[in-house]
Amino acid sequence: MHALFALVEPNLETINPIFTTGCRDLCRTIEDHWEDLIHCIETGVIPDINGIEAVKDNLQHFLQPNPDRAEELRRIGKATETPGWFRRIWPQLRAVLANASGPFATLIPEIRHYTGPDASIQSVAIVSSEAFLAVAYDPRDLNLYKVVGSDDVIEFLPVDEPEESKYLAQSWNVESGRKYEVILTTRDGFWRYRLGDVVEIAGFDPRDGQPLIRYIERRNMHIRLANEVTTETQLRNVVDATSDLFGRVSEFCVSPDYRQAAARYAFFVEIQGDPGADISATPAALHDQLQKHNENYLKDSRMGKIGVPCVRVVRPGTFGDYREWVIRTKGGASGQVKVPVVIWSEADRTWLEEHVMYDI
Repeated sequence: MHALFALVEPNLETINPIFTTGCRDLCRTIEDHWEDLIHCIETGVIPDINGIEAVKDNLQHFLQPNPDRAEELRRIGKATETPGWFRRIWPQLRAVLANASGPFATLIPEIRHYTGPDASIQSVAIVSSEAFLAVAYDPRDLNLYKVVGSDDVIEFLPVDEPEESKYLAQSWNVESGRKYEVILTTRDGFWRYRLGDVVEIAGFDPRDGQPLIRYIERRNMHIRLANEVTTETQLRNVVDATSDLFGRVSEFCVSPDYRQAAARYAFFVEIQGDPGADISATPAALHDQLQKHNENYLKDSRMGKIGVPCVRVVRPGTFGDYREWVIRTKGGASGQVKVPVVIWSEADRTWLEEHVMYDI
């Protein structure tokens, strides 16, 4: 529905999902359903789509036949391979406002391909159902936020100290360069509630002294097969370091793989466009990077306890479909569903395996 009503409006200026994944799913929807969406605009008829039964009549009231816009879109064509295609659809498109830090950063190149260089991508805030934590501090830096002063109490638990309340730091005595887990006490009744998000103090706003933070990772989001513990940040770093071999990674997650005598990491990867010419070298390259980033991984792999990772390339659009599957089977709002970097659930792993095109 967002794609349909967005295409109707030629003067659209801003795309504002919560996360870059929402924008990417919008891009995929427009690409995959281009002709159907144009037909809806031409006829003014909203199709039968699962989940909109209760609101379809209300939506239909706002969609009138628009053959001129439909013809304009047909002239533009589905130029998905052309950088900046969205700027031809919406000449006044100026910005994509979405959280683009942490695991959401991998989608930036794909979104830039659709929007072109003249539309900016800007992080807006770090928010959750529980509280409004921070706002973007510098539009040129997608992972720099300022902690907001509010009625909620925001405290910081150092990740290198025992998980005890006596080690909690307040916003005025956190240390620059140190990593903390965010702890909330809210006016609505949460008392020292652990968000699970780890941030690094990047400095302080000279105007009011509020901490500036960078999002690092989810606490305890890691994979362990032997004596190693490989964190979310390390996994993102090894994928970034090998991205040239892949071609261009849109989204990925990691899961344990026990199909061989030595357990190994399975990287489920969705690639934008064609795979890289050297993609066959990615398992060895990932293995090398994991050894460089994690001393225990190096030891265990040399002892034969961990095998060389496998790369499982999934069909285009898989992670968007995964988010829809999670909403449909487990409940929750679309803006709340994220693909975890590490997946342990057998049901989730089975679902992903059914969408694998080939293994490397």
